[in-house]
Amino acid sequence: MERDYDVAVIGSGIGGLCAGALLARRGYRTLLVESLDRWGGRMSTVEKDGYKLPTGAILLHRDGPLENIYKEVGAGFDVVNLPRTLHCRIEGKDYQMKLNNPLTLLRVVSDLEISRGRLARLGGSMAAEIGKKKIQQALGREIKNPFAKGAKLDFREWLMQYTDDEVLHKIFDTIIVAVLVCHAWELPADEFFSYMAGLGALIDAGVAPRGNVELVEGLVEAIRANGDAWLSSPVKRIMVEKGEVRGIVVEREGRDEIISSNVVISDTGPRRTVDLAGSDNFGRKYLREMRMKLRAGPAMLVLVASDEPLLPKSAHFMIISGARRLVCAGDVALLCPALAPAGKHLSYYCGYPLNSLVPMEVEWERIQCQRDLEEQFPGFKKHGEILHMGVHDVDSDFPGGRAWPGYDMPQETSIKNLYNVGEGVKAPGWSGTNKAAKTAAVVADMISRC
Repeated sequence: MERDYDVAVIGSGIGGLCAGALLARRGYRTLLVESLDRWGGRMSTVEKDGYKLPTGAILLHRDGPLENIYKEVGAGFDVVNLPRTLHCRIEGKDYQMKLNNPLTLLRVVSDLEISRGRLARLGGSMAAEIGKKKIQQALGREIKNPFAKGAKLDFREWLMQYTDDEVLHKIFDTIIVAVLVCHAWELPADEFFSYMAGLGALIDAGVAPRGNVELVEGLVEAIRANGDAWLSSPVKRIMVEKGEVRGIVVEREGRDEIISSNVVISDTGPRRTVDLAGSDNFGRKYLREMRMKLRAGPAMLVLVASDEPLLPKSAHFMIISGARRLVCAGDVALLCPALAPAGKHLSYYCGYPLNSLVPMEVEWERIQCQRDLEEQFPGFKKHGEILHMGVHDVDSDFPGGRAWPGYDMPQETSIKNLYNVGEGVKAPGWSGTNKAAKTAAVVADMISRC
């Protein structure tokens, strides 16, 4: 069977959903196909024992590309905002701070007392330097390198200009891992400052009160208003002829369907897109750039049920510096009780390995996460039960991130009318759920202008 659409979208992650919904709303007859039996990829929800478990994304960003897309397509965006208070655990000691502006996290060390003494003078002077000079330079996407002309500093190198204090370095590495999914020594410094200046870190974020799947279904319905959406329908091939995309071949209900379309958008990651379209159809320059740039970021997500709070009181979100693997945690049932059975708690813990380049020893990483849970949260042994421990390695189909910030591919491919959206092609300065949504907005605008 053969069908015709204006646009075919492969994959229902945030990028694919947003791109499909935008284009359907703008008058393009759109088909969305998903290989799994549920929508949303890492922005979905599965139910277990009365708990609504996130499949990846937990905090959803407000007042940015994601929410703007929901508004444009007319879908509901019911999100409960996090309080503007950040709980920090640094070297075993707990602190709270108000998230009032984009520089709050950069100024954290100016107010902290840690076991090795006051860092106020260091932190204050560093924050002032960042505020007055470095962010402005970073927004221009260049940081002046004091060592070699034309070279760029990673964030650890940039911070070494001011201090070699390892506690301070750990604090910033933890923040970077928690929000950008790579280590400080893997992140170009200007990417960090661009993100902080543009988004204000975790200031505008929240949780879907009944699970992400409800928000996902709103985008699916927006696509169906001017097209179709199919589950359990893996794409076998992207059809290309004379350097231009012609459509896709989809396996559906045991048979192949040929979908003719003028445009194909892939939310499967640049590498998988190349596999589906055939590497011979791509230019040498594009393939070389992909080999050199794309570096996946691993991640670990632990979801825990408990009959008592395991985190400090009112810790809707907390940063953990000094643990083996865990970098952040939160109790979503404190904010949204419907995500757990009555009287129960649902907490999440995000971890990261010591090396982002090579595959993990998965069982060893699980052990390290378990040890962190037991040591950082003493009530876990008595009151907690692990519902899910996901280890997303660098070679996983769903890694923590498909590219480190600053190492992304462009949204356009070298094949005409074939585009990528999602984590591997994000724009500078974006992270979290906004990063994939922004790529969808960019690609939808490109197509609309044609």
